[in-house]
Amino acid sequence: MRRVYHRFPQRCDLDFEIGRPFSDVVEKVILMNGTHVTNRAGEDLVRLDLKISVANEKTNLVPVDQIPSLLEKISETADFQIILNETILTGERKIPRSATVYYLRLIEKGMSTECFVAKEGNGGNTDAYDIKKLIAGAF
Repeated sequence: MRRVYHRFPQRCDLDFEIGRPFSDVVEKVILMNGTHVTNRAGEDLVRLDLKISVANEKTNLVPVDQIPSLLEKISETADFQIILNETILTGERKIPRSATVYYLRLIEKGMSTECFVAKEGNGGNTDAYDIKKLIAGAF
C-alpha cells in the first residue's frame, strides 16, 4: 500500500537516489526511529535524537512503532516525517538546542530508490544533506 501524505511539500530541498531496493531503504528508515547520533558543531558536542513517523490514510502521520508489521504494508511510495531533536552535551548537563522537522519521500524505481527531502521552516542547525548522510550511512 502506498503511504502518501497529502501535505508533503511541493518544493524539495534535496533529491537523490540510493542504489538499494525500496524495501531495504524503508527498513533502514524505520530502524532509525528512537536512535541518536552525535556530531561536533564548532566546540560543542551535539546529540541528534531521531523520531520518525509515516503517512497514514493520507491525512496524518503516525509514529512508525505504532503500526505493527509496517514493512509488509508499504509498497511503491512512502512519506515519512523525521524530527531531529538537537541537544548540546556538556560535562555537567544537557542543553536542549532545537527540533527540526523534515519530510522524506521514498519512491521505488526498480532496484533503486528515489529520495526527496524537504525541511519544514528555517530553524535548526541541520539541513537536508544531513538526512541524506543518515540514510546513506545506514548501509
